Amino acid sequence: MLMTNITIRKNKKFTTAALGCFLRLPLTSHNLAFASLLSRLQSNTSMFYPQIAEQTRRLADLYDLQLDIMPQLFGKEIILTYYANFVEPTEILDPEYVYQEIIQTVSEIITKPDCTPKLLAYAKKQLEDDYRELMQQPANYAIDRFFKLWYRDQPDYAENFMGPIDEIQNATVDEVNHYIEGLRDVPVAVVGMGRDHKLMTKLAKFYFTQAGIIKNFQTSGLTIPASQNLIEKVDEQGNSQAQLLMGFGIDHAINYQEQIIGLLLSQYLAGDQSSKLFSKIREELGAAYAVDASCFANNSLFLINAGLDPDQVNAAKQVVLAEMQALADGNVDEELFKKSQKALYRNTRIGLDSQNWQMGQAFRGELFSDYLDFDRETAIKKATTRQLVNFVQNLFFNESYILK
Repeated sequence: MLMTNITIRKNKKFTTAALGCFLRLPLTSHNLAFASLLSRLQSNTSMFYPQIAEQTRRLADLYDLQLDIMPQLFGKEIILTYYANFVEPTEILDPEYVYQEIIQTVSEIITKPDCTPKLLAYAKKQLEDDYRELMQQPANYAIDRFFKLWYRDQPDYAENFMGPIDEIQNATVDEVNHYIEGLRDVPVAVVGMGRDHKLMTKLAKFYFTQAGIIKNFQTSGLTIPASQNLIEKVDEQGNSQAQLLMGFGIDHAINYQEQIIGLLLSQYLAGDQSSKLFSKIREELGAAYAVDASCFANNSLFLINAGLDPDQVNAAKQVVLAEMQALADGNVDEELFKKSQKALYRNTRIGLDSQNWQMGQAFRGELFSDYLDFDRETAIKKATTRQLVNFVQNLFFNESYILK
């Protein structure tokens, strides 16, 4: 029997069902720019619903079905994501509101995009407005500049939002339609959750028949290695609040257990008001408006960023370096580590009550080998300070970007 990348799970608790369609393609600046354009085009219209009002009205008729379309970045790959959330038909006494109508409509929008000069011009304008609004915010401008410097030797990986705006602006109808044609062969996975999961599976197999649905969706080797090549850059904009971003490279592709330790480190350093950097930079130094820490496993990057008093940026930078060195030397606050452990465990348990979180886990199970076999809760509870120290010892300071 022909196997397809379609997995619909039983919905045992939620009043809404969900259906996700995911297309996997290589991350290049071109692919990201055109994926952003296509996402906006499909959010507006499709061949079956060629007017914006028609598509909007059709989704509203399906009891305000929510369809989100966006590209997501996973290391060297783009996942063009279509995520539909809708009220379970058994919740509504409407004989015309059935799984068949819902899944057919979603598949029509996904598989039959429409690109005309007028529609393309409108989508471009929407993205241009979004880009302008994003870049007017210093925090977004800083993160954009950070990644362009981090990947200065690999420009295809440097875009963090929607791809190069000039490529979006210069795209032609023929180029976009050619891009759409190329997507028909990329690996596709469909993941869902519904009370009648067997019927949803049958309908998904009927409506999602593109060639990529039988291709291997799972992948390995999508992690982008970090090259040790320190750069320190300061830009001046005259902002009242400075942005400090400090990137630490991870010297190897980390496994699931190490990803848990990366999340613990994020919590330990900047998870709440008792975290190390929050207390040292904001309370002791009096410098920070906000401090955050994130582990980007697929980018081999541990990123610390803070909004600061411009006069205190250099002092805050030294605090970060000193704290990372203290951890590498084995100086871990045991009480704070245990508190961070409990917070991460609590957040994981809370996620179990979220349909979006469960769908995200199911999608990652399709993308990554053995992902669903890894016991995250146990890994969090059994994490040790020695593992935290080892993780930090494998980091290297690789970039400092300051926007004043």
